[in-house]
Amino acid sequence: MNKTRDISVIGGTGDFFMARGIATIMTDSFEGDVYFRLRVDIKLYECCYTHRAHAPCKEMVFFFHDIVYNGENYKNATSAIVGAPDWGNRTIMSSPNNFGDMIVFDDPITLDNNLHSPPIGRAQGMYFYDQKDTFSSWLGFSFVFNNTDYKGSLNFAGHDPLMNKTRDISVIGGTGDFFMTRGIATLSTDAFEGSVYFRLRVHVKLYECWKLL
Repeated sequence: MNKTRDISVIGGTGDFFMARGIATIMTDSFEGDVYFRLRVDIKLYECCYTHRAHAPCKEMVFFFHDIVYNGENYKNATSAIVGAPDWGNRTIMSSPNNFGDMIVFDDPITLDNNLHSPPIGRAQGMYFYDQKDTFSSWLGFSFVFNNTDYKGSLNFAGHDPLMNKTRDISVIGGTGDFFMTRGIATLSTDAFEGSVYFRLRVHVKLYECWKLL
């Protein structure tokens, strides 16, 4: 019920590479349960264009493998549709373009593109499809590592225009070996088998690397 509300800007890509700041939101129009319009005033206090001129302090490549539950593969599934529009259901992706589907996942992470390679951790989070006219999603997830090479977690968030060959999302923080790190992760779809399985290649480039004292 507040007239203005502040939320955090925690990262960006492209012209807004690693930007941080505050967005002030105001409800500009409201018509019951059918329509509302928000005014968003963005104030960026950290614009990291200069990072582009520097090499990343750390680069890594990972793969994660997503097997969507389809009503028949409970034992092998690593993700499930937890929300769908009225015209959809929770075992088949909605039409058109999966719009309105929300998926929660707990996927294995590997160092190569073999699903059966030893996992070095789990990719845990969610994605939802957010456009009617093309395949597009928004991702929010963590890499939670459980091996001797990497300890801790990396946190990711961002828009994923799936029809592009490569897509950048923000690395917005981490723990353990990745304490308070930030950067960019470049995604590419390495394999795709209908609506049941896909594999993502994740090229992580960190531009802020800290060490615990």
